[in-house]
Amino acid sequence: MMGLSLTVLGCSGSYAAAGEACSGYLVQSAETNIWVDCGPGTLANLQENVALDQVDAIVVSHHHPDHCAELPVAYNAYKYFTPVAEIRVITTSDVRRVTDAFQPDGDSSDVFGWEIVADGSNVEVGDIAISFSRTDHPVETLAMRFRCGEESIVYTSDTGRNWSISDLGLGANIVIGEGTLLDDNADPNIPHISCRHLAIEANEAQARRLIVTHVPPGSDPSKHLEEAATVFEGQVELATTGRTFSTTIN
Repeated sequence: MMGLSLTVLGCSGSYAAAGEACSGYLVQSAETNIWVDCGPGTLANLQENVALDQVDAIVVSHHHPDHCAELPVAYNAYKYFTPVAEIRVITTSDVRRVTDAFQPDGDSSDVFGWEIVADGSNVEVGDIAISFSRTDHPVETLAMRFRCGEESIVYTSDTGRNWSISDLGLGANIVIGEGTLLDDNADPNIPHISCRHLAIEANEAQARRLIVTHVPPGSDPSKHLEEAATVFEGQVELATTGRTFSTTIN
């Protein structure tokens, strides 16, 4: 494998559609595997791609359950059923607080090697560098850019209108971004963005490809794709569970 790839482990917005999973992705280089967001259903789908002991780190954007609820389940899996002594977990302080609450002693650090990040943080996992930017969401939520060599993938996580993809730099090979709303129902009281707004932001960030994700159950995904495609100047695709997107494919 060359460059970076992103495999969709789940992409339902806010709650899982029938037979689907919430937010989760596997970001890979030739030598590194990163599980990004642990929404319900993603642990099973992760194991369709890599074994748990092949995961180099878990990165979680925020503590809303559709993005982190399987982290306590992963704790049990790693503690009792894998040879891994410690797995890196890179996330916000709130995610740690919520996860620790599931343990009788209030501490999951016997398995999870916690690394708390915030707006502007930078970390490295193997040959992948990750930078973080706080989005516009009711709780601390981190968008992230994954870099390996000259190639990069940006994941917006959840955000409102008062955050810019460009905060993570320009020219990403792939932006995978939340398109929870359609422009005609983009209620300003809902802390998410429309596909039109996502596409405008991706254009300004000079993204090469745009992947629309986080479409809520009951909404027609084809309409979300169509709305983004009418605005974005490059290739637009829809995230679907099990699909892999690569930076080496234009």
